[in-house]
Amino acid sequence: MAQQKNNNLGTLIRRLRKEEGLTQSQLGDAVGVGESYISKIEAGKISYTPSEETLRLLAQKLNIDPLKFLSMAEKAPEELKAAADSENAREFFSLVRDSRIGNEDWQDLTNTLRRRLSKRK
Repeated sequence: MAQQKNNNLGTLIRRLRKEEGLTQSQLGDAVGVGESYISKIEAGKISYTPSEETLRLLAQKLNIDPLKFLSMAEKAPEELKAAADSENAREFFSLVRDSRIGNEDWQDLTNTLRRRLSKRK
């Protein structure tokens, strides 16, 4: 099962790398790993999934949502697994990442969510 996951991840990375017009060497340099490591990932020839940090850097360089990418690699934090599978949740986190949300905004968001959840009971 782990080998299949790595093959699928490697295939995705290869496709995205080519879409970005990058060589394995360029991608490796951009994320701080060697060309041979990228080659092994793409070929599914590593027996483990790359680290969360390496996956985040790959996602950034390959222009894929990091949370979705981590989920696909089964490296998303447990608290975020459900969100990783939701396009709306990923959009929310993208907005949060790209905005400067202050404490008052967080309070408003939290209160809005509490009100909405209380209506479900």
